[in-house]
Parts: sequence; structure tokens; C-alpha cells
Amino acid sequence: MKQIYYVLLLFTSMLWAGNFVAGKFLIGHASFLTLTSIRWMIAVLFLLPFVWVKEKRLFPPKKSLFLLFLMGMTGVDLFNIFMFLALERTSADNVGLISALNPIAIAITSFFILKEKMSLRQVIGMVLSFLGVLVVISQGDWQRIQNFYFNTGDLFMLAAVGAWGLYSVVGKKVMNQVTPFMSTLWAGIFGVLILLPFNLFTFKVTNPNVSFWLATGYVSIGATVLGMVFWNLGVQKVGGTTSGMFLNFNPIFTAIFAYVLLNEHFSFVQMIGTLFVITGVYIFTLKSNSKQTEKNKEVNISA
Repeated sequence: MKQIYYVLLLFTSMLWAGNFVAGKFLIGHASFLTLTSIRWMIAVLFLLPFVWVKEKRLFPPKKSLFLLFLMGMTGVDLFNIFMFLALERTSADNVGLISALNPIAIAITSFFILKEKMSLRQVIGMVLSFLGVLVVISQGDWQRIQNFYFNTGDLFMLAAVGAWGLYSVVGKKVMNQVTPFMSTLWAGIFGVLILLPFNLFTFKVTNPNVSFWLATGYVSIGATVLGMVFWNLGVQKVGGTTSGMFLNFNPIFTAIFAYVLLNEHFSFVQMIGTLFVITGVYIFTLKSNSKQTEKNKEVNISA
């Protein structure tokens, strides 16, 4: 029953909604390499006993090691490094706006590597949801979109989006061989091992106060362990392109958290944008009544 995986993906989006905010805070305490290392070392330590209890083994099949290595390099290292580099050089708003391209990047990467196609209905759902994201992020002020310009940080975030697309596609392939829990664990292990030579002699944290460790705990256990396991479950069960659609909820949850926790304004226009996103995701995930009709309507998303 796919609905349960849609709920997990929605919960993943909620967990990741505060990730950019927490990341913006953490970069004042350590380098992007150190932050990525700490985040995933904690995640790996947390996952090790969990995987052992659940699966009675810690080592994956040999044939899956290369794909797990690629998951670690793309999703653990490149995505996080590019994201932290972006947060150092551009605003959280710009990072949020560019991250809205994640579903499109996943769809395009899935098409070229996995040969996945989308129906006309799914393309319409994706476009509608993407427009809703723009409404939420811009708060209905289209000048914010028109005045957008690329700086170095924005280019790093585009690179992060590309890395996440590759991670999602590789994850879909490797989870034919291992469970989402095992894949998350070993992507983390490989990611940390890749970073160690570059960060071993520069590993340093400045003023690691209570706020730093609370934020680190959130990004390590919440956004990384729970978020990545739920994401990998979703990719395994419903595919990377469909899972990517749920990333459109990230800015919505961010706006809601800001409203509840920071007393920021959540406007009527943003509510309309939220409805666009929900409607678009619903249309995208709606099961076709006729498989043949769906097949006949497949479109080449690269056109």
C-alpha cells in the first residue's frame, strides 16, 4: 500500500524543512567538511546497533559496494558540501528557491539513467506543484523571483541539486540488493571515509555550546538518520521521481515552522501556494485507471 510511503516521504520533508536553518546556524561553528563529518559520524554510530538488531548483520553483499560508495560520495559528501558552501555564500531564501528544482533534477536523472518516463498527467502535476512552491517561497511577491540572480553560492546549490538527483537514482538501483537501512548506514560509512583524508588535520569546532549540540543532534538524528531512512524507503517503494515530488513540501513546512516558532507571517497567498503543491502532488501520485492509456500518454521529459 503506497499511501504509507507517501506519509513517510511527507514526514521526511517535515524533518528536512529545518535543515537549511540549522545548517545556517552551524556554519558559524565549523567548516563545511567538519560539519558534514560530525553529522554523519553521529548518524553512523546511531545506525550501527539498529541495523545489527534489525538485520542480524552489518555487511552488505559485495556486488552492492560500488553503488553504496557512489551513494556516499553523492548524497553524503557532495550534496552536504555544496549545500554548506552555498549557505556560506548566499541567503537561505535563495537556497530554498533553488532546492525546489530537486524534483525536476531527480526526474531528469531518472529518465536518462533508469529510462523512467512520466505521463502527461504527471508532468502537469509536477508543473502545478512547482508553481505552488514558487508562490510559497516568494510569498506572492513575484519581484522576488524576477530580481533573483545567480551568485557563487547559488551555483553551489545547483551543484547540490544535481548531486541529490544522482544519489536518488543510484539509491533506486542499489536498493534492489539491500534494505534502506543498510544502504543509509553504508552510504554514511563511505561518505565519512571519503572525507577523512581531507578533514583529518583541519577538524575543528569553535564554541561548541548547547545550541550547537542541539542543532547537531537535530541534523544528525532527525534530518539524517530518520530523514534518510524514510527517503530511501520511499525511493525503493515508489521510485525516485515520485519521491522527489514530496520535496516540494519543504518550503511549506519551513514557512509553517517559522509561523509557529518564530511568529513570522504565513499569508493567504502562501496558503494558496500550499494548495497548489498538494494538488500537484496528488495529481502526480494518482493511480491511472488504465495502464494502456497511461502508456500511450507517456512523454519524453527531455523534449
